[in-house]
Formats: sequence, C-alpha cells, structure tokens
Amino acid sequence: MITIDFECSSGHRFEGVFGDYDSFQSQSNQGMIACPICGTVDVKRIYTGCSIQAKSSDSTSISKDGPNLFDLIRLFNTYVRQNFEYVGKDFPEIARAIHWGIEKERSIYGESTPEEVRELREEGIEVVPLIDIDGIEH
Repeated sequence: MITIDFECSSGHRFEGVFGDYDSFQSQSNQGMIACPICGTVDVKRIYTGCSIQAKSSDSTSISKDGPNLFDLIRLFNTYVRQNFEYVGKDFPEIARAIHWGIEKERSIYGESTPEEVRELREEGIEVVPLIDIDGIEH
C-alpha cells in the first residue's frame, strides 16, 4: 500500500491510498483520481518532505549474522548476574534504602512481585525486571 498527497485546482488537499505504484499510475492516467470535496479531476500530486520506503518481507533479506533478541536478553542477564549484587527477596526494601540514601549506592538485583515493581516505579525508583528465558535463577 502507498499513500500519495494531492491538491486539486481549487486548492483542496487530500490523500489517496493505492495498492501499489502501478495502481496509482493506472488510475492517474485514466483520470480516475478526483477531489473528494469538489469532485474535479484536475489534481496534481504533492511531494511531501518525508518518504518511507518499505523493504521486502523476504526472509532472505534479513541478516542472521548478529545476535537475536534471545541472545541479547541472555547477554543482559549474564551481565547483571556477574556485576550486580544479588539480594534475594529483600530486593524491594534494599532498593528503597539505596534510593533514600540509607544504604550505600550499588547495583543490585533480586526477587520481587509485579506489584512490588509497580510500587517501586511509582516511588521514582528505577527498576528493570530480568526476563528469565532459560529458567535459570540468579
């Protein structure tokens, strides 16, 4: 599908949607594109400042050289587990204590419920849940 902007001889601007460029060209050549406001077929195409070209959905064009989403999640999880302190089920309390300056600032991870994560976020405490795609605990 493509969208093309038009303007009629009366200055009305409108947009046309076509299955592809050939459909637009065919309708244009036959004088089938008319202003929806005044009905005139005296219209011209308006070129807008932005154009996005759709790429083919052909799977052969997708690069398989780089990591996929699951690989990236695994890398992120590994980084956190190797560089952050595991605090277990005390995570919400320790995160609050760090946020309010009661405990020294450090990177932690642990366990919490979705409700606890929501509450931490409401308090302005930045929390990013780990996505456990391999069934591995801390």
